[in-house]
Amino acid sequence: KQWYQRRVRAGLFYNGTSGTKECFDIYEDFIECADITGCGTGPAAIAWDWQCCTEFQLAVPSNNQSDMFPPFNWGPKVVDKYCKEKYGVTPDPVRASMNYWGADFRAASNIIFSNGLLDPWHAGGVLEDVNPTVKAIIIKEGAHHLDLRGSNPEDPQSVIVARKQEVALIKQWLNEAR
Repeated sequence: KQWYQRRVRAGLFYNGTSGTKECFDIYEDFIECADITGCGTGPAAIAWDWQCCTEFQLAVPSNNQSDMFPPFNWGPKVVDKYCKEKYGVTPDPVRASMNYWGADFRAASNIIFSNGLLDPWHAGGVLEDVNPTVKAIIIKEGAHHLDLRGSNPEDPQSVIVARKQEVALIKQWLNEAR
């Protein structure tokens, strides 16, 4: 009963159907886009699609075993073809890493990169500590941004542990700055 009520509330929040929709189909509900996880609808979806074709490399396949998405061989060649046909551009994975996250963190400090392994985007994340103050926290049962949301009694243990690590690091960095 509690699970059903949550689904109804999620349905109302998600698409205004008051829970009448049995299942959310990202291929039916969202616009076609360069992000296998879906871009959503409306102008924001088109903007995200453009970003996926010009700024981010999100060509990660899904298998429905280690992720929640239908099996789909979504690789660089497929994304390149889609973006070329839609916008006349192809993603440049080097540009994104150089502009946004790069590999050279020598001048960086006090950064936490948290990655949930259930998030198909984790493959593009920072998965190892870079230096003593640029830390990677891997969350085995974590999904996209789960550790950054409010706590919930149903949170997996790995998320609870990650949040504690994040708070401890931030407290440490604030104390060191005083």
